[in-house]
Amino acid sequence: MPSNGDLGRAIRRLRRARKLTIEALAHAADMHPTYAGRIERGGASPTFEKIVLLAQALDVSLPVLMHLAEDEAEVIRAMCEARARIARNH
Repeated sequence: MPSNGDLGRAIRRLRRARKLTIEALAHAADMHPTYAGRIERGGASPTFEKIVLLAQALDVSLPVLMHLAEDEAEVIRAMCEARARIARNH
């Protein structure tokens, strides 16, 4: 299960790919830009409704957004494992 941080990284990646500002995304998702920024940074726990609104604003389905968040989680896990291997070898 992806964390709030994983979800936030996926949202940020999609937003940037679509060349949207945080303000434009927030407006499209009917939320305050500060709150949208907190979601991207993993500092907020958005409701299901807010996640759906963000997915719609990013023009992706909810399953696609969640899959991207899971991909972000896998990247973070792989990075942590690589860092641990490097630390053990030095």
